[in-house]
Amino acid sequence: MITGFPSPAQGYESKGIDLNQVLITHPSATVFMQIKSSRYRHMGIYDGDLLIIDRAKAMNPNSLVVYESEGHFVLGRVFNIKAETVITGAITHVIHTVKEV
Repeated sequence: MITGFPSPAQGYESKGIDLNQVLITHPSATVFMQIKSSRYRHMGIYDGDLLIIDRAKAMNPNSLVVYESEGHFVLGRVFNIKAETVITGAITHVIHTVKEV
C-alpha cells in the first residue's frame, strides 16, 4: 500500500553540474595553477586560490593573463605587458576557497 502525496518537485530534478562543461572551453589547452602568494589581493585573487588558464582563448588588451617574468609566473593585464613577453594563457576563472576565521 502506498500512502501520501507525490513530491511537488517530482519531474523537476536537475542533473548534476559538470564543472568541466561549465568552466572549461578548450579542454586540451586548459591548465590549472594554484596561487601561493597574497600579492594579487587587489585583483580579488588570494593565497590558495586556483586559477583556470586557457591557452587557446583569444585575448584583448584588458585580459587577465599569466606570463613569464625572470623565470617566474606572474599575473597581469595584457596592456601592461612588454611586447616580447611570453604569455602562458588567459585566466578564465578563479576558484576561491572561503576560509573560516
